[in-house]
Amino acid sequence: MKYRFFILLIIIIGIYYINQNDADKTDDILITEKKIIEYFPTPENGFSPYDEVFGKGIYNKSHGNNFIIKNSNSSHAVVLLVNVIGRRKVRNEFVRKGEIFSMTSVPNGTYFLRWFSGNDWSSNIKFGELTGGFQSDVSFSQSDDVSDWMEVTGGDQWTITLYAVNDGNMISEDIDLNDFIK
Repeated sequence: MKYRFFILLIIIIGIYYINQNDADKTDDILITEKKIIEYFPTPENGFSPYDEVFGKGIYNKSHGNNFIIKNSNSSHAVVLLVNVIGRRKVRNEFVRKGEIFSMTSVPNGTYFLRWFSGNDWSSNIKFGELTGGFQSDVSFSQSDDVSDWMEVTGGDQWTITLYAVNDGNMISEDIDLNDFIK
């Protein structure tokens, strides 16, 4: 009888131990949260989403300067045209992926570009002080090297591609949100 009791006790302890180990294993399971993309219509080319932060775009039709922006097929972009003197943001313009946008009536000056690229535009998302932005494939870039500065003095036109091209002469670098805004 003692022998059966001892075997029964070992079986009960074994079952308890196995159940205890299975309960501990559930703590090791990593549950990842899938980011839900909120749908908003893609803005039109030329939409200026950040006027509240950078001010309204500055135009001068009498100077006749234009910047032609060719965007990649992989992501949309918000392009900042930044005046070298004082780093004033003269424009912030949305450019749809795979499209060409003409930034017209740019005042005379010397400029460089910063751009915020991505997909799945949201009017509600916050990036620091910016309201509106991309929900996926987010990146920030600039081309502020002196060799990339673009001077316009009246009737000038620059064509810029926001993607690598053979024999291209503009060098871009990755930046963060703070550099984009400053």
